[in-house]
Amino acid sequence: MTHLLASADGMALATDLVIVMGVAAVVAWVFQVVRIDAIPGYLIAGVLIGPHALGLIPGGETIDQISSIAIILLMAGIGMHMDLTVMRRGLVHIMAIGAISTLGVLFVTWGLLALTPLDVQSALAVAMGVSMSSTAVFVRIVQQRRESRSLHARVGLGVAIVQDLFAVLYLALIPVLARWKTGIAPEEAGWFEGMPRWVEVAARGMLGVAGVFLMVLLGRYLLPRAMRIVARSGSNELVLIVSGAVAFGAAVITTKLGFSPEMGAFIAGFLLAGTPYRFQLAGQLAPVRDVLMAVFFTAVGLRIAPGIVLENWWVVLLGVGMLMSLKVVTIGGSGWLQGMTASGALLTSIYLANAGEFTLVLASQALETGVISEHTMGVLTGVVVCTLIISPMLVRPAHEWGHRLSTVRLARVPRITPLTETAPDNADEPVPVAPAHVIIAGIGPVGRALADRLLTKGVPFTVVELNPRTVERQSGLGRRVVYGDITNSEVLESAGIRDADAVVITIPDSEIMLRAVQAIRRVAPKVFIAVRTGYLSGKVQAMQLGADHVTVEEIATAVAMEQEVMEALTRRGERVNPSPGTA
Repeated sequence: MTHLLASADGMALATDLVIVMGVAAVVAWVFQVVRIDAIPGYLIAGVLIGPHALGLIPGGETIDQISSIAIILLMAGIGMHMDLTVMRRGLVHIMAIGAISTLGVLFVTWGLLALTPLDVQSALAVAMGVSMSSTAVFVRIVQQRRESRSLHARVGLGVAIVQDLFAVLYLALIPVLARWKTGIAPEEAGWFEGMPRWVEVAARGMLGVAGVFLMVLLGRYLLPRAMRIVARSGSNELVLIVSGAVAFGAAVITTKLGFSPEMGAFIAGFLLAGTPYRFQLAGQLAPVRDVLMAVFFTAVGLRIAPGIVLENWWVVLLGVGMLMSLKVVTIGGSGWLQGMTASGALLTSIYLANAGEFTLVLASQALETGVISEHTMGVLTGVVVCTLIISPMLVRPAHEWGHRLSTVRLARVPRITPLTETAPDNADEPVPVAPAHVIIAGIGPVGRALADRLLTKGVPFTVVELNPRTVERQSGLGRRVVYGDITNSEVLESAGIRDADAVVITIPDSEIMLRAVQAIRRVAPKVFIAVRTGYLSGKVQAMQLGADHVTVEEIATAVAMEQEVMEALTRRGERVNPSPGTA
């Protein structure tokens, strides 16, 4: 590291990183204060320090190297969050809403852009990008409003998953669009030299798809087994390193197949999501991913010329209005036609009325491959930033508008069954009707005894455990088990912390217990937390951090021992001094 910083290139990289991270942190903090998502803040930070504004970073070459790593981890993280089980009820209809609305936005936008000076390929790339919505902003809004079990949130998350699946196809099409637009040089033709262009493009595409299919097939078969072997080593760091190697390896493979590295990273994340270790991995990657994500979006901002946005302000505003209106109509309309209430369909559509992080990923790839120009990139980024800022502001009035639509009749018999009975769509919190739910952290002797007791009482519970063998045994018993560390926020979310009535931490390690109490309180301030600790001093610390009940082992042992000793002495006294009349 010392030699790296001593070199001119190393010093330039370190200086650029300090500027990027510092300015991004300040601008993102300002956005958080006014309750706006951080992504627009990172983009604006990049514009401010870029060569077209303050010029603190004259060129983004050094930052591009790190942002390339960042986008691979970002795409792998998005792939890990792909959970098709969220759409188990009403799967076909939720997928129909996602597919119809995404394709609707794509083709309508492409048709409108065909009337502009943009060429066909650039128009298609832009249309593909804006058909995506921000999953990160959607999830954050739903969690902040505690609506995760509402119908519009479940359908919205399903639509976001469908859009992410479309994004894989879009990433695969970007190199095809580049070859379509720019042609292929003779020295790059290789086996296809002399063939018509359409034959060459089709042949390359089929070979690439076959290679990706083989990669997915082998990954589905080999990856869970490999990860199981690695996890049995007991090293969380090794699991993380192997997962990172899988993500970067998949990125290299898809690049060799003629597709983008981002597509490979996404597929790797999706394959890792099929293993029991997905939540632990997502939580471990989250801090690094968040830091690198700030670098990536700031690097995107470096390429934006604010003069282009200002000169075309009316185009940006027109684009924002048309895009958000189009998404409300397509998502809301398809939701209503598939059996949602008008109010629920409206809420889903407004929550997803923005463009998102995938839009910028696709736009960045399209710019690098020459599909779109810097001018188009600047205008498109302006549209993305505005939609990300405006859409959260529409959430509260959307509930009021939805309440007014509560009298609109259903278009058809409801096809999507809610997970819970919820309050009216204008209410801030759903009213759960599910029975009590308990999370047990650690399934040693104490945890097993508690699980057995809950089982006899019919109380649903989820076990969080870090021992892969124990996870396999408990899963074999038909119990819901999440592999991971109870201090990991991703693991807590996957265990259902937001709907849990109680969390019982049976892990004997006091340090882990205290960190777990802090992590749980940050996510679920009202949940009941019961813990165990070895000493009386640990009880004071746990209570200060938010535990509701603490079992002190030395006191519990003293009480149990006193009771058992007294019972034993009583039995002994009865044998030594039998009462009169006994044989």
